Amino acid sequence: MFLLKAVILAAGLGYRLKPLTETRPKPMLEIAGKPLLQYVIEGLRENLIKDILIVVGYKREVIEDYFEFGDKFNVKIEYVLQDKALGVEDAILRTKEKMKTEEEFLVIHADVLADPELIGRTIETFRDLNADATISATLVENPQLYGVVVFSEDSRLEYIVEKPKPGESPSNYAVAGVYVFKNNIFDLLKSEKTLDAAIRKLAQKGEVYVSVWEKEWVEIRYPWDILKANRLVLSKMLKGKGSFIAESASIDNGAKIEGPVWISDNAKIRSGSTIKGPCYIGENSYIGNNALIREFVSIGNDVIVGFGVELKNSVIFDGTKIGRLSFIGDSVLGENVDVGAGTQTWNVSPRSEPIYMNIEGEKVRVPMEKFGAVIGDNTRISINVSILPGKIIGTNVDISPGVIVDRDIPSNTDVYAKQEVVVKPK
Repeated sequence: MFLLKAVILAAGLGYRLKPLTETRPKPMLEIAGKPLLQYVIEGLRENLIKDILIVVGYKREVIEDYFEFGDKFNVKIEYVLQDKALGVEDAILRTKEKMKTEEEFLVIHADVLADPELIGRTIETFRDLNADATISATLVENPQLYGVVVFSEDSRLEYIVEKPKPGESPSNYAVAGVYVFKNNIFDLLKSEKTLDAAIRKLAQKGEVYVSVWEKEWVEIRYPWDILKANRLVLSKMLKGKGSFIAESASIDNGAKIEGPVWISDNAKIRSGSTIKGPCYIGENSYIGNNALIREFVSIGNDVIVGFGVELKNSVIFDGTKIGRLSFIGDSVLGENVDVGAGTQTWNVSPRSEPIYMNIEGEKVRVPMEKFGAVIGDNTRISINVSILPGKIIGTNVDISPGVIVDRDIPSNTDVYAKQEVVVKPK
């Protein structure tokens, strides 16, 4: 395998993932103890790619402070700034000066959870077929959300359709976010203005091939994609590999572990609790008596889970506290969220109807039977609050006791219910 330099596109704002992206760039959303961008870097490193250029923009300091120059990750990292959100074409063009000596290079999106094997196959296709460019593609159920790839029996690219109308997609193969280009892509981007047009022009002139990936793949676009990515990460990390339990973890005799789990340093699991794998529990986290942690839960560092709490198929960020006898299901909770005792996230609509979410002014159907809530950083929820399915609660929100959250809650707001108490003779 020849060595390539890689460009990671990590400058986007992640509008559809608000409020989680109000306080961090999308590539720094954390799953099972690592930000998404770290999984991308590790996938590149497994393919012997250690020279990496990251295009940063929105909240760039969060990325740069975490990864620095790559020494801790056994890679070399440089940064290029895209100060305005002008699209993927502009992001790639901004790397031209630093990539001018590279005959070919790899491009990967930071919001794609790509298996290292997918990256390797894309490189091998480029090499084995002596291609001018290679595009990875994967089968999807909802092609109208993606750029759709059409290719011939010998894997030659024919054309790309960006987000076709429902029912009008020419194929079910979507662009999977990994490319290998020759250096002439820069001139084509400058003349053709868009990446799709540049690739189409390249296909007319030369050899552009599609590398097909038929295993699991996730692009993080919507909140529910975080749960999909979490399932993929935990399955790969734990299934068929057994558990990891740190020596410094404290697990009471009365606690029960079922299935593969990852329990990090100084985590405490109290008597009567049940942990069902695959799941991840971060450093210094506390699982109280009689808690039930069900499959596909990722708990960050310094999280407190109280007595009798039930967690299911959820991602809990660092520093969050969940009070006793609460239920959090199919949800994503940001950092330093404080959930009061008895709070419930409803993850099924009352009549088992489809769940819809309001995403940046668009009503979008959740492609899952069950989905709970998305809660932003530093939000405080008091006792006995009920949150209806698919609701988004912003950052720095305070919700008073007993509220039924039946709508999205903007950031930096107080929420309370007006209550009328009626007393009358029997």
